[in-house]
Formats: sequence, C-alpha cells, structure tokens
Amino acid sequence: MELAAEHVVKISRPEKVLWPESGLRKIDLIQYYVKAAPYLLRYVKDRPLTVIRCPDGVDKHHFYQKNAPLPTPNWVKTVDLPSDGKTDMLHCVLIDSVATLIWLGNLGCVELHVGFHSYLAEDTPEWLAFDLDPSVPGFDRVVRVAMALHGLLEQLSVPHIAKTSGATGLQVFVPLTPGQTYAETRVFSEAVAMYMATIIPEDVTLERLTRNRGHKVYFDYMQHGQGRTLIAPYSPRATRKATVSVPVTWDELAKGAVPEDFTLHNVKSRLDHMGDLFNFSQRIDLRPTIRFLRRHGGF
Repeated sequence: MELAAEHVVKISRPEKVLWPESGLRKIDLIQYYVKAAPYLLRYVKDRPLTVIRCPDGVDKHHFYQKNAPLPTPNWVKTVDLPSDGKTDMLHCVLIDSVATLIWLGNLGCVELHVGFHSYLAEDTPEWLAFDLDPSVPGFDRVVRVAMALHGLLEQLSVPHIAKTSGATGLQVFVPLTPGQTYAETRVFSEAVAMYMATIIPEDVTLERLTRNRGHKVYFDYMQHGQGRTLIAPYSPRATRKATVSVPVTWDELAKGAVPEDFTLHNVKSRLDHMGDLFNFSQRIDLRPTIRFLRRHGGF
C-alpha cells in the first residue's frame, strides 16, 4: 500500500536522467521513494540524515550533505546537533513523511545515510552493525566472511540479518534491546572482529589503511559508533546500475546473490513479494556477554 504525500511538493525537471546507463530519471527516483516509503520510513525516522546529492546524475559531480538543503520548507522536520568538530552546529533533516522523501528526491538526493540511534537517545544504538568491505573486485570473499560470521552469531544465539551495501560490500546487523550504550556494544563488536580475523586470517583484515589490506575483506566494526552512519535499508545508491541497499536472506547469499541484483527496477516487487526482511521480531541484550568478555577477555 502506497502512502500519500502530506504536503504539496513542486517537482522540477522530472525527466532529468540521473542514471544514464539505465535511463532512470528523477521522476523514477521520486516514484521509488513513494512506493518504498512504508518500509524506508521505518529506518530513517528520527535519525539525523546525511545525503549524497547527484543533481546532474550519478556520473557527474556529487557530494555529501549533512546540513538541511536550502531553502528548507517549513514542514520539513529538522534538528540541531553538534558537528563532528564539536564547535559548529549541524542543521539536520529528519525524514518523517512521504513529502520529505519527495522533496529530497527532487533535489537529487540519491543516497540516504543514517546512524544507529534516534536523535532523542544519542548514546543508545538500536542496532549493532558489522560492515564487510572488499579490498578488490568480487563478492565471493565477502560472502565467505559473512557466512562465517553468520555461523558464529547463530552459535551465540544472536539474532542478525545481512544487508547489501548496494555498492560492493555487505553489512550484518544485530538488533538491540533498549538501553545498551556504544561503549558496551563496542566490546562485543571488537571481540567478534578479532575472533573473525583469527579463524579466517586468509580472508579477514582489521587494517584500516586500504593500501595495507591486500585482497582481504575489511571487517569494519569501527563504523558502528556515535556519529557514524551507514546507507539506510532500501536507500538507492549512486551506482551505474541504480542499485538499492536491501536485506537479503542467507539462502540467497549461498545461492550467489550479489548487490547488483537489487535495483530501482525490481526492489518494489521484491518488497511486495517478500515483505520487510529487516523488520526484526527479536532483539537481544548483549550486556551479559559483554560482562563476561570484560572479565575474561581483557576488553
């Protein structure tokens, strides 16, 4: 079921091509946002937004933007937050409506990046995430690492789901019960990362410098933190093929699914058929495990 826009939004140059390779236009992006809104809004609501804007298409100049684009309609919800430098304030958009999605689409906001917490609870993330980033082209090694992580989390009875980045990598999310802090969850994520680097050192690296990673997958647990962001579930990407970041099943990954399989052309029909795979029914309190790690693991 599609949601109606709450406000009138003027659309300029709807036929402008944003993805030259596929011929997808600005109006196609806006129509996708409207169709995906019942799912997309669940995961961007109350989260300060960073966008990647591609006003002239994904093959032309594009840029990150954290401050609300100007002029900002008075019905667009915003919040003032300290910048990373702790000096100036950021005037951030909060997506709470279909109209805001349409407005952003009209500005060429192709990518929507959000953090792990609501602006109302800055130190308590709702998810923990591991970002698996390949160092060289190819997705097979990413899948091997993801499957090993899947096996570990299953043994620990930790609920989790995989999500394509929409680019080259994969992210694995763990849904958290309320009240757990970034300092606490970092203990768990670091322990998992170190374990993964130990059991499959031929595939996993924790090296932050790209030039020192070789052919390995960067197991990025540091991206889960206050002020950090990842691409939102169901957000498009500024890629040649107009890919979309979507949750995937472990069976799909085992059968060879790759990020390029999921695009603006087919994600809505996938949602109609499979529903929202990111809608967790179970969340976990990691604090008992974290206390154990602190007592016995030197964390």
